[in-house]
Amino acid sequence: DHEGVDKMAESAELESIRVGGVPEHFNYIFQLAEEKGIFKKFGVKVEFIIQKCGTGAMISSLKKGEQDVIVALTEGLVADIAKGGPIKLIGQYVQSSLCWAISAGINNNDIKTVSDLKDGTFAISRNGSGSHLMATVLASQKGWDPTKLKFKIVGAFKKLRDSVNAKETDAFMWETFTTKPFHDSKEIKRVGEIYTPWPCFMLAARDEDAKKRAPAYQNLIKALSEAATLFHSDSKEMVKRISKIYSLKVEDAKEWYSKVKINPTSKVPMDAVKKALTSLQTSKVLTEKQVESALSKQMLQAFTGL
Repeated sequence: DHEGVDKMAESAELESIRVGGVPEHFNYIFQLAEEKGIFKKFGVKVEFIIQKCGTGAMISSLKKGEQDVIVALTEGLVADIAKGGPIKLIGQYVQSSLCWAISAGINNNDIKTVSDLKDGTFAISRNGSGSHLMATVLASQKGWDPTKLKFKIVGAFKKLRDSVNAKETDAFMWETFTTKPFHDSKEIKRVGEIYTPWPCFMLAARDEDAKKRAPAYQNLIKALSEAATLFHSDSKEMVKRISKIYSLKVEDAKEWYSKVKINPTSKVPMDAVKKALTSLQTSKVLTEKQVESALSKQMLQAFTGL
């Protein structure tokens, strides 16, 4: 079986990388790179493992060794590293900022605008998740006392929606286009939005692996970069695919596509990390001491990419 032998030899030469990410439109690039043979071209074999729960859950499965690399929210990764987590940013993935929709229960007449959420209870997927951190960023931006906010950990996206509808919580925050079908169907209502003041998705690996497997991770990022260029060069086709795969209305897919900038690179912009650290300190997620040590010489390398 000559063909079988060839296949085996080929897969032996490709370096396997397990990548965890959420099943959202931002991660379509992985599918595209696979379909177009771009991963293979760069000598890597990528197994994309769908993560239903988001950044906090992904970080813990990365630490357990269930994945090699994760695509996760910048603020969640930065917070974990600043708290001494044994992970490292290996590159930037999405350069544009993320728009978070703020949603409340469809029949909750007490919550009409964002101002009604002062000192409120936010449903979050888990501690340290984007849904948690961005609620504290919202409080800081609005001049509220972030320590007065209350949080209830409820789990994945569906549970967040159920929680606000049961009125056990006042609101939750989730990426705007993923939430939009549920606003359109009147399952929940949108009361506002907030943008991350930094590039929204980064790539991270375990500290010791980032050093040992740097060449393979560089190749992964080069492959993603090539796929991203392809993605950004064919708006008509990509909008059609995003709409179909992720069940978004064509106009929503179009609006997202026009604003997003997927730019995978193994350099992490330091100003983005500093902004996130400052924000996490203001929001009382990190202490002043944690931020100071995060900015110290020996720790900075965990933020700077490969």
